[in-house]
Amino acid sequence: MNQLPECHQCSENDVFSAMQALYSYDIERYKKTASGIWRKFDVYELMHDQRIIRVLNNVFGWKDLFVPGGQVAHIMAHELKIPDGYFGLVPHQDFPSVQGSLDGVVVWLPLVDVDINNFPLEVIPGSHKRGLLPTMQNAGNTTYEISPEQYQDEDFISVEVNAGDVIFMSMFTVHRSSINGTLGRYRLALSTRFDNADEKTFIERCYPTAYERRVHREQFLPNFPNINQVTEIFK
Repeated sequence: MNQLPECHQCSENDVFSAMQALYSYDIERYKKTASGIWRKFDVYELMHDQRIIRVLNNVFGWKDLFVPGGQVAHIMAHELKIPDGYFGLVPHQDFPSVQGSLDGVVVWLPLVDVDINNFPLEVIPGSHKRGLLPTMQNAGNTTYEISPEQYQDEDFISVEVNAGDVIFMSMFTVHRSSINGTLGRYRLALSTRFDNADEKTFIERCYPTAYERRVHREQFLPNFPNINQVTEIFK
């Protein structure tokens, strides 16, 4: 873990209060706003900071990198729980959702301090050496959840980190999000993924990625923008 410098423009409490206020006022607007965090340029720059890239270059020995997808923002708080929505992930591996280089890396970075009582990331050390593990179909009709016979609850350790710490994790590491957290606290973290362009099977498979790029051609809002709105921008 390497620590990046703090660059807060407001306190954690200010951010959490603002998130709760928007959530209470209009949960649909909150969901749309939260889902856009990963697209902020500041988030992109942070997750591609040269110190992160240097670890991949100098520690992992990678010379040529692929970025299989974008960034991901992870928000956990009892006060911000989305009904029938995301609230942590069950035990899983990231490789099936990327399918890139076999030595691909997940980079996970908390923006707040994360301890045992603030929804920590839980991992099974050494599980990446077991390769791709069997999965099961869950209630959501998805198949990314690791079959329960592949692990014991006591296998997991909670990763306690400070804001700005950086976790580098194999795509095959079994991990999950703890749903245990104290009321009045929230966990905000970012993650992204990198592939090694020189990994043999990655080359043989012609540099695949499970991510798909699509364009939503239909207008989100009918009759937007009108000519007056465009004129106001370019006057």
